[in-house]
Amino acid sequence: MNDLLHTPEGVRDIIGEECKQKLYLKHKLTSLLSSYGYEPIQTPVFEFLKNFGQEIGTTSDKDLYKFFDREGNTLALRPDFTPSVARASAKYFSTESAPLRLFYRGNVFTNGKSLRGKLKESTQIGGELIGDSSIEADAEIIALIVHAFKVSGLDQFQISIGHAGLFAGLTEAAGFNEQEIRDISSIVYNKNFFGLEEYLNGKSISDDIKNLFGLLSKTYISPDDWKEYFKQAKEYPKICAALSHLYDMNDLLAIYGVEDYVTFDLGLIRSYQYYTGIIFSGYTFGSGEPIVSGGRYDDLLGHFGTEKPAIGFAILLDQLLLALERQHIPFAPENERTVILYHLTRSKEAIQKANALRMEGKTAVLWHYSKEEEYQTLKNQLKASDAVVLLEEEVR
Repeated sequence: MNDLLHTPEGVRDIIGEECKQKLYLKHKLTSLLSSYGYEPIQTPVFEFLKNFGQEIGTTSDKDLYKFFDREGNTLALRPDFTPSVARASAKYFSTESAPLRLFYRGNVFTNGKSLRGKLKESTQIGGELIGDSSIEADAEIIALIVHAFKVSGLDQFQISIGHAGLFAGLTEAAGFNEQEIRDISSIVYNKNFFGLEEYLNGKSISDDIKNLFGLLSKTYISPDDWKEYFKQAKEYPKICAALSHLYDMNDLLAIYGVEDYVTFDLGLIRSYQYYTGIIFSGYTFGSGEPIVSGGRYDDLLGHFGTEKPAIGFAILLDQLLLALERQHIPFAPENERTVILYHLTRSKEAIQKANALRMEGKTAVLWHYSKEEEYQTLKNQLKASDAVVLLEEEVR
């Protein structure tokens, strides 16, 4: 076996129908983003290491692909689009007063451990709404994500929404130090709520705070479901503000008509540390991972010298394709084509015919042969959906 034919672990080739479907889905989603007023942006596939990593709350240094340029600068392949878009926005749009809507599409790279065949290179399409701190901006993003699921062909999916301020408010009210916050964050991230109860029982905190931590262990259909907690939370401004924000946002989601696709997971925790407000994930059948993730990150642009609020999301295109396949949802139209199968003695006629079809916006493929066995081989490769124009050998 030729080793040159293999790809490194964590990356793969995408060919044939899968590649066509991926390109088609990209087109559908970017057209949707454009319809909401989002403008395209393209950032470099690698940047200075300091633009990523734990310093600004993104990916751990050990999970980055790092290398050096000729000048000795340490560079990294992007693991996440959001810091790149934040940097570009701070550089080119710092004086813009109107909200900025940008969308991107491209690949990201994470040099983590390969688990269950998880790829180290993946494709994302996402949007960022910069310069708008309002609850209306939050609702727009959620509505856009619901629309994106529908455009992709899915009708059974769920958007789980949480709030980074809730966990921050709870740990602050409990008086936890940095190590305790890391400990409890890991417990909640892994949905180990028996472990959470045991951990809290070992701490000297009030019963009210212990009870409010119970918010993290349930999924809610509506904010009305946490009314009892809300009464207790009024003594803690940060906790109360997070719950109130979600409550008010739900009213806007009802106006958009997307509330039936939303649940509230108040124990939602992000590995990225730059989130400051609502956080969310989108799920459907056939994928072991979220299809969509994102949230509000009002402090991130400050790392690049521009203080502006922002919220964004990323669609994990490879996971979306996998879910569509497993749910047997057809979403790409059949690629109708005309195959002009011609003998080399009729090249001129074949080319003219192909040009005419292409001018009409149709797909025309030229296949030529000179011998009978070549003709038979090509004929056997025709698809059932192909229209065929046969130009046999010219008899002189």
